[in-house]
Amino acid sequence: MSALEAALALLVPGGTPVVEVRGSRRGSAAAIAGVSSAKRLVLLDGRRLSARRLTRLARDAGLVVDRELVVLPGLRTAAFVVEDSVESLTWFWNAFATVPPGRSRGSLLITATTCLGRNRHLVRWVGPLVAGRMVIVHRP
Repeated sequence: MSALEAALALLVPGGTPVVEVRGSRRGSAAAIAGVSSAKRLVLLDGRRLSARRLTRLARDAGLVVDRELVVLPGLRTAAFVVEDSVESLTWFWNAFATVPPGRSRGSLLITATTCLGRNRHLVRWVGPLVAGRMVIVHRP
């Protein structure tokens, strides 16, 4: 079971439709309309800068956003699913971002990146830039 599947099992009831947003806005809107009977939906997007795209798509479809989550390192290679908030991402960065043991080549660059990433002002940009996002929505 991937981290994404595990997160879905914890966050939404079984059988909740999952719509992976791809391609055009019109095609994605049609996919959402295709599951019109569902009260709750999960929208996934594996492209960078997908935060705005998913919230706009949900709003245009008349859906209310309940939660926004970041899928790290990406949708296809999900290892972690983290709430897209500064507090959650800061905790995640402090708890998990580290230089891998036994790595010497490039460790200075990795160490500098992890130290910079602990800055709260920089962490708030991680969510929008990551190429993996899950948005849980419901119909009003």
